[in-house]
Amino acid sequence: MYSGTGLPAVRGCPKVLAKTFETVSPARQSGARMRQTGGQSVLRARVQMPSVRGIGRPRLTEALEPLWQHRLGLVVAPAGSGKTTLAAHFAASAPGPVAWYRAEASDSSESALVAHLESAVTAAFPGLPAGWERIDDAVAALERWAGEPALLVVDDLHALWGTEAEEALERLIRHLPPGVVVLAATRRAPAFDLSRLRVSEELLELGPDHLRFRSWEVEQLFRDFYEDRLPPEELAQLARRTGGWAAGLQLFHLATRGKPAVERRRLLRELAGQSRMVREYLARNVLEDLDAGLRSFLLETCVLGVLTPALCDQLLGRSGSAAVLEELEHRRIFTSAYGDDGGYRYHEVLRSHLEAVLVERDGDEPARARYQRAGSLLEAAGALPDALRAYCRADDWPAARRLLGLRGEQLVAGPGAWIEALSPSLLEHDPWLLLATARRYAALGSWEAAVEAYQRAAGGFGPGAPQETCRRERHVLASWFDPHGVPSADWTGVLRRASRRDPLREAATPAAGVAGQLAAGLCLLLGGRAGDAERVLAGAAEQADATPVLAIAAGLAEGVAASLSGNRHRLTEVAEEAELFGFPWLAGLARAARRLDAGGDLDPSRSHKTEPWGVGLAALFSGLGALRSGGDPVEELTDAANAFRSVGAGVPEAWARAALALAEARRSGPAALPAARGAQRFAEGVGAYGAVGLAYAALAAAQPGDPGHAAAVRAMAQDTGLAILTELLDDVPARPPAPDLPAASVSIRCFGRFELAVDGRPIELSTVRPRARAVLRLLACHAGRPVHREQILEALWPGEADARAATRSLQVAVSSLRQLLDAGDRGSLLARNGESYRLALGEDADVDVLRFEQAVAAGHAAMAAGDPDRAAHSYEEALALHAGDLFPVDGPAEWVVVVRERYHRDAASAAAALAGIELRRGDPRAAAAWAERGLLVDRYDDNLWRMLAEGHERAGDHAGAELARKRYRTMLQELGVSS
Repeated sequence: MYSGTGLPAVRGCPKVLAKTFETVSPARQSGARMRQTGGQSVLRARVQMPSVRGIGRPRLTEALEPLWQHRLGLVVAPAGSGKTTLAAHFAASAPGPVAWYRAEASDSSESALVAHLESAVTAAFPGLPAGWERIDDAVAALERWAGEPALLVVDDLHALWGTEAEEALERLIRHLPPGVVVLAATRRAPAFDLSRLRVSEELLELGPDHLRFRSWEVEQLFRDFYEDRLPPEELAQLARRTGGWAAGLQLFHLATRGKPAVERRRLLRELAGQSRMVREYLARNVLEDLDAGLRSFLLETCVLGVLTPALCDQLLGRSGSAAVLEELEHRRIFTSAYGDDGGYRYHEVLRSHLEAVLVERDGDEPARARYQRAGSLLEAAGALPDALRAYCRADDWPAARRLLGLRGEQLVAGPGAWIEALSPSLLEHDPWLLLATARRYAALGSWEAAVEAYQRAAGGFGPGAPQETCRRERHVLASWFDPHGVPSADWTGVLRRASRRDPLREAATPAAGVAGQLAAGLCLLLGGRAGDAERVLAGAAEQADATPVLAIAAGLAEGVAASLSGNRHRLTEVAEEAELFGFPWLAGLARAARRLDAGGDLDPSRSHKTEPWGVGLAALFSGLGALRSGGDPVEELTDAANAFRSVGAGVPEAWARAALALAEARRSGPAALPAARGAQRFAEGVGAYGAVGLAYAALAAAQPGDPGHAAAVRAMAQDTGLAILTELLDDVPARPPAPDLPAASVSIRCFGRFELAVDGRPIELSTVRPRARAVLRLLACHAGRPVHREQILEALWPGEADARAATRSLQVAVSSLRQLLDAGDRGSLLARNGESYRLALGEDADVDVLRFEQAVAAGHAAMAAGDPDRAAHSYEEALALHAGDLFPVDGPAEWVVVVRERYHRDAASAAAALAGIELRRGDPRAAAAWAERGLLVDRYDDNLWRMLAEGHERAGDHAGAELARKRYRTMLQELGVSS
């Protein structure tokens, strides 16, 4: 019987206890061949594949899948890591027969090994000859296997290390026929010629980090297998304290099942160093097999957090530590390399056990002296978190406070789990540790607690740079969940503004460096230009100077963009990197983002999230994934929209509302069409271009008889790279365009004055009534996209008391336009699709507003990609098209003002971007000219005034610069703002 963690169990006992129930016969000890006589022999028990129950771990079985293209798979990890269970799960899914052999130290001779292999293989592979005496007989027999791909599992291979049997097994592996592969589970790497296998690509290796349970796997284990739902904070603490060690997780379950919550929390605190079951397991399965020298080294050096040969030599007063550390890592004695400078760390569970043994052996005072010595050495080596922990274990509070006072800024440079090991009294009163606590809360996603900790840290510091750091970081964080908060002036402020509206505009003026590239990519992603975003974010993630948090964030966003684009992503890898570097919030978000592909319900931990951004993004990812797979995620998407609305994030709210409208449309309820139209207007209002496309998909689902919406979705998907848009049309009946759609070449001008020409012939508009011309202008500015009848009525007949009369007026206007736009045999340019109207434009249509939108978006994308020359070309094209206000004849009509102002903002941002490009090129006169051009569109843009003055100043035109400043002050006075 097997547990879900990889611990074979006998009546609920862990593996170490299960081994005591085995009966060992003299014949097996001598290596003689045994046969079954009446009952099952011990040999038969060791060559029979164990039955497996418990949770599967797809991440690991998928990692083993390439084994069939190799010769040997090697799973090397410490005791209790789940090696046996992984091998059994993989074997259970093998396409062909499986032979299983569990090695023991008594199998040291070649004859003993061959006896066990013969028993295992001939029972599993039918038709193979028996009578093996040497390993050559095994090779000859296996060469006769012609069936399906076969697997030989060798469990506990470490028991044969350095023996004749190990050499014989290597010969067998070297001569295996193509249809047979070996999977070996071992606590230490065998003495095989592994380098030859690696070079020939015949070796597949998994190490301790592969087998480590990730936090979400710990949650799944306790929820689904143990049926014991633990609170999220306890799950997180359990994952950290055990380091994902499978045996530690099972031992904790065995010790706590049926216990009250208060007792469970006590045992969790004691899990590492004081747990009787853990200590017994480590003593009997890890330390007992080591010689006295290695055990002594482990015990003496456990007071060091990070171990380098130099630190160990100094602490022990001798040389030779490098060789010992290498041996410990090679033998997988819960020792792993750390960093790039030759350092190592002991697994936290082993280290805590050793620390408890050290105190028991030497007493409190000598142990404290050893920790004090370790603290001094670590501080001198620059390992500040480990030095602080050592001082705290030594109860040397003056040294701890001195270290914080002198090097506090270095100590708390990033979020680290090390802070949880410190004394609560020290954490509550030292401002540097309060700052570290705030950063830790931020990394965990506990943002409100982080804001409070920043506030307390700022109060603990006197006036100066540290206090300003606390206030700045608090302001940045607080602005993300305050719907009316003022964004900061750095790259996070750019991104926060982009979350509210016009993300593509924000993408055009990113901050410098990796952070700026990340912000630009995220702005493009928010705006819906997934293809451009993926390229920009991939570049940011690969920058050599990217900090871990920036690289992880860029990788996460790149993965989201790739998923939306229909490309492969690395979100699982990103989640693991985030956990490794201590950013649980990003790790959880990366796991949630995987649901963009898988769909389905949210992870059960969703209910534990209270921070609105985590709730909103996780729910949006899950909802979009469910839409992809045909699910009904109305509840999740409602949660997402509400969460984003609570923090004033209009752009992601637009995505959630559009996806929700599509979910409602698939239900075919009466609210579907109004919801889709409302989502479209909301998305257009905040400048969420991708969400507009999603809203059109909702309109296509709500009005399956209207092909115009589906055509618009496909066009937007091609423009943005959002493959998800076309995927979501799968459930919408595909209808070809009406055969009478004209193929006429159409030219429409909306900026400055309205003009329309067909096949080069201007259309005389004076022959129709003014209201009909207004309908035509409204349709023209939508550039061939469908406009619903209700939207036209609301725009041009607002507040009409008699709805029927307004509808009749619209029908009259449409009728007159149909006649005006008649294209002979090709029909009319004005097409009706269900309850919507649109201008039926061919692919060669020239519409200035559409070209303007595309040019601005292309400029933003080029800037984000670091190509200012291409960006300048696009921006110049956009400004050339923006030859005046949109439909000035319509004056302040509400329907045109909203769109007109959006185009004003886009034109001003293009001019500002051009001015910035020219300043960087060293042409200040051109920069001033572009700034002046932008002010013609938006004279209230502070950035344009600044660049106008700067351009004149740098060109040596001081009078022009002063005049620009004077004009700026006059503008401020008009607004009632003091300069």
